[in-house]
Amino acid sequence: MTDESIMPVNEQGSESARIIFWDSNGEISPHLLFDYYASIGIGNYFVDDSNKKNSDPIIVMINGNIVYPVNVGYLLDITKNYILENTQGNGTGKILDSLHKKTGLFGDKNLKLLPTLHLDFLCDTQDTGFFFFRNGVVKVTAERIQVCNYEDFDTYVWEQNIIQRDFYPIDSNILEINSEFLRFLKDLTVVNDSGKAITRYKALSSAIGYLLHRYKNPTTTKAIILLDVYVDGMPNGGSGKTLLVTAVGKIRNVSVIDGKKYDQKEWFGLSSVELNTEVLLFDDTDRNFNFELIFPLMTTGMFVRRKYKNHVFVPFDKSPKVAITTNYAINGNSSSFRRRMYEFEISATYSADFSPRDKFGKNFFDDWNDNDWNLFYNTMFHYLQVFLREGLIESEPINLQLTKLINRTSEEFVDWADKTVRLSNQYDKKHLYDLFVSEYPDYRNRLKQRDFTYWLRFWGDNRNFKVSEGHSNEIRYIQFSTNSIP
Repeated sequence: MTDESIMPVNEQGSESARIIFWDSNGEISPHLLFDYYASIGIGNYFVDDSNKKNSDPIIVMINGNIVYPVNVGYLLDITKNYILENTQGNGTGKILDSLHKKTGLFGDKNLKLLPTLHLDFLCDTQDTGFFFFRNGVVKVTAERIQVCNYEDFDTYVWEQNIIQRDFYPIDSNILEINSEFLRFLKDLTVVNDSGKAITRYKALSSAIGYLLHRYKNPTTTKAIILLDVYVDGMPNGGSGKTLLVTAVGKIRNVSVIDGKKYDQKEWFGLSSVELNTEVLLFDDTDRNFNFELIFPLMTTGMFVRRKYKNHVFVPFDKSPKVAITTNYAINGNSSSFRRRMYEFEISATYSADFSPRDKFGKNFFDDWNDNDWNLFYNTMFHYLQVFLREGLIESEPINLQLTKLINRTSEEFVDWADKTVRLSNQYDKKHLYDLFVSEYPDYRNRLKQRDFTYWLRFWGDNRNFKVSEGHSNEIRYIQFSTNSIP
């Protein structure tokens, strides 16, 4: 998420400057060396604090309220430099020789003896989001975007979460004119009805704000599902779905799982998820993606199995929010599915033949200057404000029901049923099946009577018809009629 990171030179305070961890013979004392490390803010931190018995700490260094992960090479480097800065000529060699002989001090077991640090990190609250930049902490509420000093907080911030750019608030009226990303988002929501387009833009804004907000509310545990609008029966790849989540990843930590290759039964299927992952994207899932299998990830937390590392359970409040991009509709229409799904159809403005670069004359992110980035950050924080004010805003679907119907059946079947089946007529199921496969013979060997009957039921439900079934002697019939319940 960050660009280039630079490890700071830690200022040596008077207390640390008095710690000499070698004797008159140049022999290094292990416990004094570790006292020196403690004096300059180096210690062990358990990321999974609830599972210390079965997890390993990472070595960190604190400078002010910024926390930096450090490695053994860094420890050796600052130790050598400290010796050189605090010795006089002839004695230096003996101390460095002792350092070379005691490299075992920097093995895993000895480093476990560093002091354990208990760190409280600055986190989002129900009504506030925090973002970290070079020039300060950006505090976003429903009413205000402001830049605060890091010193204003008594909690800690990971250095790796600091975006290596400066941020300056911009009036929302200027964003409407100058923000290319804002215009891009409006392109993804455009429809012929201008009123609907406005509602759709606001809805998609709230969805982005939801993903940006790190606070996990148990009453709002939805996956943001971005899918294409069907055009002439074909999904429109290249519409900008993945680019949207990539944009979130420029601000939050996003882990991406290839939706086409993801095997939900694979033991290490979520091994790419880290404890600092804030958004988990299942990218480009296929039509058979089983959404129900990820319910636990969204509602109870996730168990991450990693090769050659300790397995980790990420509790609900620290688990990432979920996003899905797909060229197909997600199967499932029960109340349990609807509670966990926020589906949004991306308009067909962009495609493989017309990209944002074609419109704006530049690649998003790669070709941006500092002003472009600042406009982008302001735009994204504006979307968070929409979510903080109004929550996830639903918009009226465009072709979503048709997309779901085609995804569960086929385009040929939908066309055939729409023109063949009449309300109130009682049909022999087998006769309907024979009619369909006679018109589409390719289906005869791959569509069974049982599955065809399921398609008929789903078609009827999708069209909001009442579906009645029965049998008379050996004839099994099905009938469709107007549903009195809207």
